[in-house]
Amino acid sequence: MEQMLTMQEAKALLRVSYRTIHRLVSNNIIPSVKVGRVIRIPQSGLKKFILNDTSGGSGNDYQQ
Repeated sequence: MEQMLTMQEAKALLRVSYRTIHRLVSNNIIPSVKVGRVIRIPQSGLKKFILNDTSGGSGNDYQQ
């Protein structure tokens, strides 16, 4: 089974605010799964986001 991260763990790995990680998840930029009342982020989805974001893109792939 795949490793699932909490929002706090993803926030710490990306070194962003809780608001930023919440916005990325809410806008489906980072995939997530809701388990009961909590959100979990698949580790592979977070890795994919990091690779796509740092692969020479402009960094403006999402809108605030």
